[in-house]
Amino acid sequence: MTAVTVAAAPTARPRRRMTSRGFRALMGMHVKLMFREPGVFVMILLPVALLLVFGLIPGTKKPEVSLGGRSTLDVYVPTIAAMVPLLIACSGLPSLMASFRERNALRRFSVSPVPPGGMLAALVAVLTAFTLGGVVLIVLLGTAVFGAHMPTDLGAVISSFVLGFAAVMAVGMIAAALATSSGMAAGMGMPFMILNFFFSGLYVPTAELPHVFQTIGGYVPFGAVMDSWSGQGALWQHLAVLAGYTVVGGVVSARVFRWE
Repeated sequence: MTAVTVAAAPTARPRRRMTSRGFRALMGMHVKLMFREPGVFVMILLPVALLLVFGLIPGTKKPEVSLGGRSTLDVYVPTIAAMVPLLIACSGLPSLMASFRERNALRRFSVSPVPPGGMLAALVAVLTAFTLGGVVLIVLLGTAVFGAHMPTDLGAVISSFVLGFAAVMAVGMIAAALATSSGMAAGMGMPFMILNFFFSGLYVPTAELPHVFQTIGGYVPFGAVMDSWSGQGALWQHLAVLAGYTVVGGVVSARVFRWE
């Protein structure tokens, strides 16, 4: 009688699932880690402090001819608000991801029952919440406390700010995908952040820039957002620019992302 050997079927790898409870737990974990290394909170408090300085300077509420009839405060409230998403996306996100790599936390996540994408989504959700809180706080302080004027088309401003944040987060994710140390993360995100600072009017109000620079600024994420705030140019063009950065940044970061 011939013995028949039957090969054991390979054990199926358990499917990773992310429950709402698990997602909330991951968000809580990220918040606790941020309290231990409160760099993200500094990225919110610094623009708030800058706004307080501008708001308390005499003369910043007077309309200026060089600014198109707007006051210095009217111009700088959206610019200072833009600092929050730029700091968090270009510095906070890459630095956090790099610190996870330095502690081998990402490698452990890649083999844990938790879907790796769930960890990233929870981190982005927490950073988005902090960004939203910081932007709203600055706009409310600037308008309700210091008397800056709100834009006439709130829908255009909100949509451009949301898409602008998505755009810089997508680009920041490229640095987050590649940086292996906090120093490398800061170096990769800094040029893009400074570029956006310039074209959002942080260093010089955009209304005082040469026309060619104003045109170029419309193709930089937060240059386009500032144009939407002030009502300059076609809204669809600004949103198309922001959507382009979001799609390209998202595709590139997904392709180059590594866990180690």
